[in-house]
Amino acid sequence: MGEITLSEETEKNLHGLVKEKNWPKVNEIAKDTHPHDLWEFIEELDEDVQREILSNMRRSVLVELLPELPDDRQVEFIEIISPKKAAELLVKLPPDERVDVLKNLPLDAKRNILRCFTKEEREEARILLRHPSDTAGGIMTTEVVHLSAENTVKEAIDYIREKAREFEMIYYVYVVDKDKRLAGVLSLRDLVLASADNMLRDIMNPDVIRVDARTDQEAVARITADYDLTVVPVVDENDILLGIVTVDDVLDVIEEEVVEDMGHLAGTGEKIDKLIDASIWAVVKARLPWLIFALFGGLISAYVLKLFETTLTLATFIMLALFIPVIMALGGNVGVQSSTIFIRGLATKDIEKPGRYFLRELKIGFIMGVLIGIGMAIVAQLIVQMPMIGIIVGTSMFFAMTLASATGILIPMFFSRLGVDPAISSSPFITTTQDILSLTVYFTLATAMLHYLP
Repeated sequence: MGEITLSEETEKNLHGLVKEKNWPKVNEIAKDTHPHDLWEFIEELDEDVQREILSNMRRSVLVELLPELPDDRQVEFIEIISPKKAAELLVKLPPDERVDVLKNLPLDAKRNILRCFTKEEREEARILLRHPSDTAGGIMTTEVVHLSAENTVKEAIDYIREKAREFEMIYYVYVVDKDKRLAGVLSLRDLVLASADNMLRDIMNPDVIRVDARTDQEAVARITADYDLTVVPVVDENDILLGIVTVDDVLDVIEEEVVEDMGHLAGTGEKIDKLIDASIWAVVKARLPWLIFALFGGLISAYVLKLFETTLTLATFIMLALFIPVIMALGGNVGVQSSTIFIRGLATKDIEKPGRYFLRELKIGFIMGVLIGIGMAIVAQLIVQMPMIGIIVGTSMFFAMTLASATGILIPMFFSRLGVDPAISSSPFITTTQDILSLTVYFTLATAMLHYLP
């Protein structure tokens, strides 16, 4: 939740007006307040008061405010007003934002609202609804300036002047051929500098960076970042222009993917922002399965210790147990470090050959294992005054860190090959696996060197 940027005086005034239920005055202030700041104010209030405010907002204010609302609040609000009023409100939104709201609604509510649209609005919505939410087609807007290659510069400028208010983005004009296929692009600067009687086909840039409607939204965000684009055109499999994805949609995608991956990395399986405001039981439900998995991993680790119970004397077992926490902690940290870098590299396409990167990470783990292992061997020997314990601890640390580097790559790689988001394989899977491996290696080495121990 961001910090409220309303002035103290405005915030205090709004609190008083809401308490008095002076909705005309509330609307007067709301229309001059940025939608983001307005929602930040409303969000701090009790849910019943939130519903009351939304129910009494003017349509012009709600049109600006609706995209700021969380998905569940959008659905709740749309469902408490009539389908006709909901349709009148939604058609004021840009097509992509309109469809985002519709996608979150139950099927019956969606159908009732669509019936209240005009034929053209209904067809436009259905085209966008066909695309999955996490693809270029799902986040694009169909409001795009496109003209024929046979148009002149004068015709293009006259068209833009006439239609400018109907489009979300008019900095670029896309040129299409007679079959509506994307042929080129022009900036407003190109048009202004060109002669009025020039044909668009003669001054357009034919090398247009575009994305297919089926392209994943993360890939779209990456393309806009790589090529410093403020807008990217979306085409179908026949290269027919369908719409554009604007930079504000890209920023939303980046935020969405970040909070989603943070949720996975935290071992919750849910987006972080959803858990912040969710009920206590919803948070418990999201986090408990991963903790149960970790619990089973801990029990397996305990079983590993029990397997070696009869092979070592109590005194030796106690001395070895002194170094269990540091071996498990460092191994787990190395595993998470490796997986985080690897998962990020996969997501950004910086890592194109996972197999080659695996060998690189294995070398890194080997070098760190040697350095930390030698250090641990010296420290352990100084603590217990037994050279052989120092050798076992140092060697185990070497293996633990090398294995951690390997599992930190192999587990996410395995999930990626299965088509599963590798971010879900982080903390719970890697740390639990690494704990079991570290203990097994540690006590196997101790058992193998049993004759050299007291």
